[in-house]
Amino acid sequence: MKRVLGNSIGTALACSIGVFAFQLPATAKTAAQVAELAKQAEVVPDEGIYQIYQNRSWLWGRNGAGFFAVQGRQFSAWTSDKGKLGYGDGIWFIPGGGKLCFRAKWHGAGGDSDALTCFEHRQAGRVLYQRKIPDGDWYVFRGSDRNMADEFTKIKYSDYVTWKQNRIKAKQ
Repeated sequence: MKRVLGNSIGTALACSIGVFAFQLPATAKTAAQVAELAKQAEVVPDEGIYQIYQNRSWLWGRNGAGFFAVQGRQFSAWTSDKGKLGYGDGIWFIPGGGKLCFRAKWHGAGGDSDALTCFEHRQAGRVLYQRKIPDGDWYVFRGSDRNMADEFTKIKYSDYVTWKQNRIKAKQ
């Protein structure tokens, strides 16, 4: 009886894995398909961009985070590149056309530099697409279903930056 049950479970598991393996290529979209879908999607209105980023931190994993404060539209960030810590201070703004930009003065081991970084957003239904402009690839920023792998889940309400940024400033 144990042997029959074990064989049945093993067969069911193997079939499940086989079915999943064949479905994976069919459900995964190529970069070209995502780009085409994004181009057909609608531009996110300015108010929508504001609602996504206002008083929120975008967590960049172990590589840093950026905070988009409403007060004075201040942008602050910290970064880590190969163990070298840095930080940036500046402003964020919404120039229209589904874009979010931040201009910051960055300070780090390699010196100081100014940078302007912009992202474009498009939406089709519940799906939100994003790309770094001018020449970044489109990707699914927020899918139609909640997916913890979506970049959108890394945007958290509150300031997750200032404490770390102050520690970095104190060391430099």
